[in-house]
Amino acid sequence: MEYDLISTDKEKFSLHDCRTTSAKYEDGQLTLYFPNGIFFEDYSDDWPNTGNAAVEFLVDPMRGVSFYLFEECEGNVIRREYTMEQLIEKINNKEWELEFAYRYDGYQEILYMCWIWCNHEPYSYECQFFIGTKEEVVFRWNPPQQIYGQVK
Repeated sequence: MEYDLISTDKEKFSLHDCRTTSAKYEDGQLTLYFPNGIFFEDYSDDWPNTGNAAVEFLVDPMRGVSFYLFEECEGNVIRREYTMEQLIEKINNKEWELEFAYRYDGYQEILYMCWIWCNHEPYSYECQFFIGTKEEVVFRWNPPQQIYGQVK
């Protein structure tokens, strides 16, 4: 997909309350797609406020990607690990939508606290998404849609 705008200024963007409904991993790059957009501080206070968007991470092969889903099992909460390939498959097969809550930046790693949404009980799971990267995150997006002369 083509996008009109691009930035690596992670301080101007947030994925909070944004959902990715498709993803791919190709040539060391993880790309998450947000058909309903992401939040860009130069637009309105609405969340999300861009047109469709993609966020790209160049994955450091030494650090990789880790995804942990927290689920209840016999009265206890357990952490279940999924590979990046399993996560991408579940998102692309429409079994899961990945909604972002918070981002924490560490040394050559980004941690996202997230929610998985699914169409069966319990309908949502809390999760952690670690992405090892030495490079800048790339945000690509289209401008917000115009409705009746106002930005949607």
